Amino acid sequence: MAATRTRRQSNRFVPPSRPEPSDMCLLTSRRLVVPEGDWQSIRSDLELRGWSSSQLEVIQAELRQGWPLRVAVRHATMRLGTCPTGSKALG
Repeated sequence: MAATRTRRQSNRFVPPSRPEPSDMCLLTSRRLVVPEGDWQSIRSDLELRGWSSSQLEVIQAELRQGWPLRVAVRHATMRLGTCPTGSKALG
């Protein structure tokens, strides 16, 4: 007769008993980070290129949906019908 094997419960996915201080900061201030960089740095770069706040809001919404920056900028220009004078292609 074969012996019954008991399986030990792994501790790999057990949540910590108390949150770390760094985790608390992440919960209070969520930052948008995309492959092209942090939203704050992208925003300041786009502001220097002449993008308005309403355009930036549309771009940020597109980035949150998972679109790459180049596509998000294209969507914003198509949706609003405007882009900054003398703007160049990103990338």
